[in-house]
Amino acid sequence: MDQWNNIVNIGLLGTGRKTPAPQDFQEPLQAPAQQILDNAGTDREEQFLQLAALSFGYRQSGMQAVKAAVTPLPACKPEVKPYCSPAAIAALKQVMDIESIPLLQKWLEYCVAQQVLIPPAILPTLLDKAWKYKSLRTLVAAAGGHRAEWLGQLNNDWNFSRVVETPQDKWENGATAQRVEVLKEMRLTDPVTALSWLQETWSKESAGVKTEFLNAIEPTIRETDTDWLETLVNERSKQVKDQALKLLKKLPSSSWHAKYWDIVSTAIRVDGNNVTISLPPIDDSIFQSGIDKLSNDRKISDETYILYQLIELIHPSYWEKFLDRTAAEAISFFSEHPALQAFIPALIQATAWFKYQPWAQALMQNSEVCHIEILPLLPAAQQQAVCEQFFDQQQEAITRCAGDFTTQWSFTLAKQILSFAATQPYVYNQTYMNNVIHLIPVKIADTLDDIQAPDNWQTGYWSNIKTHLRKLLQVKKQVESLSSI
Repeated sequence: MDQWNNIVNIGLLGTGRKTPAPQDFQEPLQAPAQQILDNAGTDREEQFLQLAALSFGYRQSGMQAVKAAVTPLPACKPEVKPYCSPAAIAALKQVMDIESIPLLQKWLEYCVAQQVLIPPAILPTLLDKAWKYKSLRTLVAAAGGHRAEWLGQLNNDWNFSRVVETPQDKWENGATAQRVEVLKEMRLTDPVTALSWLQETWSKESAGVKTEFLNAIEPTIRETDTDWLETLVNERSKQVKDQALKLLKKLPSSSWHAKYWDIVSTAIRVDGNNVTISLPPIDDSIFQSGIDKLSNDRKISDETYILYQLIELIHPSYWEKFLDRTAAEAISFFSEHPALQAFIPALIQATAWFKYQPWAQALMQNSEVCHIEILPLLPAAQQQAVCEQFFDQQQEAITRCAGDFTTQWSFTLAKQILSFAATQPYVYNQTYMNNVIHLIPVKIADTLDDIQAPDNWQTGYWSNIKTHLRKLLQVKKQVESLSSI
């Protein structure tokens, strides 16, 4: 021990202040130490490192490994599903080479649909991908089979790969990612059971998990959730309370919606063709719920600004009852009365907030502008038609919104978007193409030569992007063809 401590001390002090001597070592090491020190071809630093290596090796040679009682890991259960075909493996290699997550998701969806498994050699790579991209986790777990579940025991990052058979098992025993996914599924197929699950386990969940669950149910909240959500405003966690309040604002049956509507319906008075607006006294709790008191625009009064915010949070169908008019007629009523015209954008925001499709279609009918906020609410065919019609007016906004579509772009819309992308190749670059390739029709490849950058200085970069896009389209075609094999 003294021998090793001496080496450590010299390392701390530096060989310029002290150097080891042969007598500093135990007797078996003194001769080799002397041999190292007598070598004139090495400097002091190298001699010190050689002596340290000699001492360390001698020190380690007498140590014994620690014995521990470790339960052997059980062998992986044999797979019952077949592995994917050589053609699918070849397509996967192409997908991995171009690093497109949408195409990887498309390939995994093929595996799940065909009930085939990921090859063992590439499974760890896909588990790592799924750890990084949550949207892939459920697919990788399903297509990974028993081996993915087994590997999940060896790496905490892969815990999501634990496979369970029933929704109840997923909820009770799955990792958080799987519980979130099964909660989303059950909200669509059996919302009553999904709500009972939340109520039963809520007190045992952490604030972070609670917030994830609330985020998960946001797209499918319904009137039957109101009473339970009302109880969450007393949660200790601010993030949980804020998310619960946000969901309550999306429910016309909530007490908050009733408070907002009471103020709005009192403020706006309609007498035949006459409209008067006068804001009643407002309780502080309304402002504490997120409504701002003061306008941030000198041209807009505080009263108008408060009312505008409240109208944004009123379900559009309430105006049909309040005005005794259809959706289209209610919109026209607001347009025809100067006192109400300033609130039309708030109606559009309310339509988007409550995802109310009848008003989205009514607002877009015969509209001379494209309301981007409500574009996602339109039927897929109407979405495409509206985008094609108004693309020249709002190229950037429509391009951004179209990236979130769930159905493939029409040929016309794809050409419009790519032509716009050619004007800004440093924004709509290869990464952008990777992210939207699932939306671009394969047949656009035949017309890519017709899409040119407008400026010479952009030509080279855009040409590289088109080359990459051709490769993406080729791989997409290869993946899509797997289903017909």
